[in-house]
Amino acid sequence: MKLPAFLRKPRWLSKDAAVRRQAVQRDSEPELIAALPRLAREDTDAGVRQAALKRLADPALAQGLARDDTDPGVRAEARRLWLELMAGTHAQAPALGERLRLLKAQEDAELVEHIARHAPEAELRAAALARASRPAFLLDRALEEPDPAARLALVARIDDEAQLARLAERARRTDKSLNRAARERIEALRLARGDAATIVTHARLLCEEVEQLVRDAGSAVAEAEIHARWARVEPQVEPPMRQRYEAARQLLETSRNPPPPKVEEPPAPVAELPDAGDAGNAPAEPGMDDAAPAPAEPVPSAEEIVAAQIAQARFAAALDEAEAARKQKAARQRELVAELETAVAECAAALDAGASADAHVARARIEQLRRSIDDVPAALQRRLGSTEARHAELRRWQHWSDNQRRQQLCEEVEALAGSGLHPDAVASRVREAQAEWNRLAELERQSGARPDGLGRRFHAACRAAFAPTEAYFRKRQEIRDAYGQELEAVLERSRQLPPGAERPAINAQRGELVAALRDLDRLDPRQRKAMAARLKEALDALDARIRALDQGVEAAKALLITEAEDLTRDGLQRGAAATARELQQRWKEVGNGRRSRDQAQWKTFRAAIDAVFGALDAARNERSAREIEQRAEAEALCQRVEELATAETPERAALARLRTEWDALRVRDEALSRRFEAAAGQVEDALGRRERERRHARFGAWLARYELCRTAETGAEDSDALRMRWAEAADSDIARPALAARMEAALAGDPAAPASDFEAFRAIVFELEGLAGMEPTEADREQRRQLQVERLAARMRGEGGNDDPAVELATLLERWCELAPISEPELDKRFLHAARAALATLP
Repeated sequence: MKLPAFLRKPRWLSKDAAVRRQAVQRDSEPELIAALPRLAREDTDAGVRQAALKRLADPALAQGLARDDTDPGVRAEARRLWLELMAGTHAQAPALGERLRLLKAQEDAELVEHIARHAPEAELRAAALARASRPAFLLDRALEEPDPAARLALVARIDDEAQLARLAERARRTDKSLNRAARERIEALRLARGDAATIVTHARLLCEEVEQLVRDAGSAVAEAEIHARWARVEPQVEPPMRQRYEAARQLLETSRNPPPPKVEEPPAPVAELPDAGDAGNAPAEPGMDDAAPAPAEPVPSAEEIVAAQIAQARFAAALDEAEAARKQKAARQRELVAELETAVAECAAALDAGASADAHVARARIEQLRRSIDDVPAALQRRLGSTEARHAELRRWQHWSDNQRRQQLCEEVEALAGSGLHPDAVASRVREAQAEWNRLAELERQSGARPDGLGRRFHAACRAAFAPTEAYFRKRQEIRDAYGQELEAVLERSRQLPPGAERPAINAQRGELVAALRDLDRLDPRQRKAMAARLKEALDALDARIRALDQGVEAAKALLITEAEDLTRDGLQRGAAATARELQQRWKEVGNGRRSRDQAQWKTFRAAIDAVFGALDAARNERSAREIEQRAEAEALCQRVEELATAETPERAALARLRTEWDALRVRDEALSRRFEAAAGQVEDALGRRERERRHARFGAWLARYELCRTAETGAEDSDALRMRWAEAADSDIARPALAARMEAALAGDPAAPASDFEAFRAIVFELEGLAGMEPTEADREQRRQLQVERLAARMRGEGGNDDPAVELATLLERWCELAPISEPELDKRFLHAARAALATLP
């Protein structure tokens, strides 16, 4: 049967984790939505926590679970969600302003780099880039960042010239602005560290820019910028370059503020005097009485004046540079000649000492210097000729000796082919022979000797010696390649280690890297250096993560120490023992960090915990003393209540006083409590019995008088003695007249006649047995049942008697007394037994 909806348990509260996970993913109950944060943090199933986390997409919750959840998968998923939410690539990501605010509070370098790489908003990427500091990441973003302004800003933060050079090269064809900015940054860094070549190039460029301003009439702003740049490098610039810059600057000022043109007045006319020899013969030309004035020279413009000054300055600078170059060349020639004299002396000394290698080196240096010197002095020429002749003789003798050694090398290598040596030994000897062969070839190359035809024999012998070892080396290379793949797998596992990996996993991965680094001799020697660098880089990354974990452990333990110290700071706090044990458990759960720091923190934490338990011990001792005193008082109370229980007439007021004192002690000892309650119960029972006896004394008195009456009626005892006992017996108001009359008649010797009909007696006995709750005999069961039916019918008619058992018992006894004496002893005994049983049931 299908239960109503209000009786069905929600699916997200099911004991089945799969059902809870589906409910968290799909259901939309308000209670479920409100409980999602709690499910994400506290549900026992990792899949349910992960589903709740994905549905909520809350940054704070994702960050907390990425750090604190016990399941690695949940931590990894929370970390991924946290990165997507902060970067804005998730559909439920917070608004840009909220993400900017959250970013300001983050110190996670990986998060910052993820946002800088994946955030769609330029403003958020810029904020993340401002927080990033890893040089390699800044270089990558400078190449990949979509915002041009951000790319240029990143260039200004890179201080490594090698990285800037790579950046400039990679951006050479894709981003001219970035390429130019990188080159300018390199130049700025070199200028800052005082690189001489860069300073010279920069100074020349500034001079050319000023000269260009002179030609093109540039702006004052550009001029001010150039002057500022010149001021930064001027103290390190050579004097000729300073002169060039100063001349260009003065020309620029002149071009902007040219002097006013000089206006010359025409000269006064002067009469032309005739030549003395032709004074009388030269006829005057018509219309030419006065000599015509000479034509005036044109006045140059300001541009022409500036151009002439620039040309003059350039010419002067060229002359200065040519003179400086000539002097520099002459000085260099003198230095080369001195070096040549030294080389000739070293070659002669080496020949005298028989050091052929030094002689060849000195001879090669002599040849190099002779090609650079324009004119060798005659004296040095003569010394050089003598030295070269001696060197040529040495070279011939050495060539003969080297050939002898070459033949020996060929024979040694040829003998390796069938020697049965290990392939490594063969390879080692062949390499040694090749090294010596190459050394001999290098010596002959330096000496200028021509090699003989032993080379082909030697190389053929090397190939023949290597041929049997090829299979061995091929197999060893395969093993090395396989080991290289294993190392790549180790590196890949290290890279794939999730961000939230726990310390044991990181330590295990680090152990693999260390083992791989120790076994690098199993790798190809040509790959060892690069692989060692990669393994060390991976180790550095893991060590950084371990340091981060250590810092987290240290911070968590510092917090636990503070909490432990707070327990006793202002006196022992309530619940300090439970809190201290909880802190100890949390200390274990935090894990281990750096050993030295862990030990120091453990000492501090243990001292704080010991202080808590010391205070608890003191409080416990004090409490124990109070408990001992309280126990003594409790035992005294138990003894007093036990004495009261054995008294003949205990008083209820005394019991009440003792119980009040007992309650005030608040005894926690179970044994003492049971002892006190048992004694108090005995007192209560005694008081109850006495009260009951007092309340039902008339029934007991009646039974006693009835027995005396029956004794008198049967004549079993003397009448005088019975009369005396009757007088001494307690009186009872139940059937007093009838019972007294029967007794008097019996004592007078005239008892009433016994009854012959016993049905009335049996009816009373049945009623008494029913009142006492006694089971009837099998023979009386039916009659007892009929009697009960009649009584029930009478009650239903309203004819029933009183419901009080005492009144009913008294009525039955009165009815019994009203009957004649019974002559059936067994029935009489049964009556007395039933009466006493009914009396025992009265409250």
